[in-house]
Amino acid sequence: MNHIFHFLVRCSLLCATCFAAHATGPNISNVIIGGGERRCSSFSGAQQSRDCSADWATIVREDQAFQGMALEDLVFSPDYEAHAFTYSLTDPHILAFQASPDRLFDAQRKRALIAQLRTLLQSQGPQTAITWGTLLEALTRNNPTLLQSLTSPEWAVLRTALVDATPVARRKIQGRSIRFSSNAASVAIAQAFVDAARRLNNGNTPLIAVVTASAGPHPFVDHDINVMGFKSAGANVVYLPLEGGFRQALDAQDCVHTPYYYAAYANTNPERLSYHSDLLFPDLAALQQTLCANDARELNATLGRVHGIYFSGGNQARHLESLVSKDAQGIYSIISPQLQIIAERHARGDLVVGGTSAGNHIQGGGLWKGKPVPMLGGGDSYPVLQQGFKTGQGPIAELPELGTSEDTMVYAPSLYPRGGLGVFRFGVLDSHFSRRAREGRLIRATVDSAMDYGFGVDENTALLVTQPDAQGTTHFSVVGAAGVFIADTRKAQPASNLPPGAWRVRGIRAHYLQPKDTATIDRHGDLQVTLWSGRPVLPAMTQAPAVAQDRLLDYGGANFLRLSKAMALAGATSAQGTTQNSQDKRSVQNKPGYRADLARSAHTIFRGNPSAGDALASDISYTQLEVSLEPLTPATHHDHR
Repeated sequence: MNHIFHFLVRCSLLCATCFAAHATGPNISNVIIGGGERRCSSFSGAQQSRDCSADWATIVREDQAFQGMALEDLVFSPDYEAHAFTYSLTDPHILAFQASPDRLFDAQRKRALIAQLRTLLQSQGPQTAITWGTLLEALTRNNPTLLQSLTSPEWAVLRTALVDATPVARRKIQGRSIRFSSNAASVAIAQAFVDAARRLNNGNTPLIAVVTASAGPHPFVDHDINVMGFKSAGANVVYLPLEGGFRQALDAQDCVHTPYYYAAYANTNPERLSYHSDLLFPDLAALQQTLCANDARELNATLGRVHGIYFSGGNQARHLESLVSKDAQGIYSIISPQLQIIAERHARGDLVVGGTSAGNHIQGGGLWKGKPVPMLGGGDSYPVLQQGFKTGQGPIAELPELGTSEDTMVYAPSLYPRGGLGVFRFGVLDSHFSRRAREGRLIRATVDSAMDYGFGVDENTALLVTQPDAQGTTHFSVVGAAGVFIADTRKAQPASNLPPGAWRVRGIRAHYLQPKDTATIDRHGDLQVTLWSGRPVLPAMTQAPAVAQDRLLDYGGANFLRLSKAMALAGATSAQGTTQNSQDKRSVQNKPGYRADLARSAHTIFRGNPSAGDALASDISYTQLEVSLEPLTPATHHDHR
């Protein structure tokens, strides 16, 4: 066993024994958010928007988070104000480029480019305060082939060296208010996290750390909204500028060059190029260098005293690379001292971990019954059922095609077998769940990795997880707008020796919990679900026909959830959904088509309050619903128009 395995074992043992006896019940240890919260943010405009209960003049005046600020200090646009930088070709600038970290720039290309810069300097003399276009034109004239060979990160390093490094004047911020949010579910989620951290501080105002490593186009852009949001929710907040570039600088003990590492890492995505973040956000860049210095002494001290740590949305692989490094074989196995602090404090019950979307996924990991808990990367349900997963290789290997939108971008199915940060060990985690039709993805990930459970959290919804109680039992509950899907695969029967594209599994037991429903997992790993008795039972009707649903796995349709709720409302004992008539813009779903069969057993229970609208709007939970997934065959090919 290697060192990461020993670390996971140690943290798993801590989780099993911490807070064995707590007189007032176990503390919340994880707030796992499905993404898609409806939040009151200034980039929707200065006037009152649908997600705010007041206009921003009122918010700035009355929300404690904006004390000392004026309306003119805020940005009322999705983007920060653009800034035109100038560049210079001088000996000091060339020397700065020469001194930039070698690991960020191919050595041969760097030598050739330095020679070209010096030739240009000798022939034309120093040039100062010129546009990038002017400088680029001169460089291209001499050797266009060399410039065409540069990678996006290398361009970022070059521009960082040649820019006139004058920080931008005091920037306006993007505001976010929890106090004036008009969405009760989003408020409840934020408050649940802050309250969990407050309890760890004996009822006093908690200190929460915010991490935005996953954000695009670069982490600093998500600083304002997250820091201001938690201040508005009643917390003291500290920003931790962790990200993959910072991790590289810290590992290399090269803190003086953090702007280069940040720029190179942020520009690995050629569609989201962003330069000079250190000049646009000079306060955050300075904070990075401070926290990097002295072997991250101040960073480690901060991690040792916060009561909660929150991971924002974006790309979970970028969160991973901010705290875990690859070994010589390219495997994410080198645990940083910062992750050790987080994991050990969490295991002792001293730290609550929260996160949304990517911040949901990154919480998974650790060991479940001696097996590493994986982390999902990319992939939609249909391609996952068709081809399975590749081993996650990091964000650079998972870029979507250029020019795609959210509805059309395709990420290759990937699974990180060693998981994320290892602070949730009960199974695979998934986000944006029902709306993005991720049931197939979660079920296959759970089965393929030999986990007992998978947890899919809907948008604007959070799964709350406690520390183990005196009997070693962990308690789960739900807060927010929708629900949490749990796939119990302990009796799953995956088919073997099937050709590619023919994956099949039967024997899944599915549960769907909404607010006021609860679940527990005891010290032996057994799951128990309790549906709230305030929702009436929806019984089976023996004469009710089977329910059908097409376009089952279309992105954005929530059709699996729609099918299960329609089954409950009709009293049907069975239901079938297929990928027929798919209108999905991200994948062709007929090579082969897939189907899901849902069936009631003697143990299945549906509870809910039917809605006058469609099934999706109905307040319905269920437990012990039998689910199977398999390719369509001619005998099961029906037209569900």
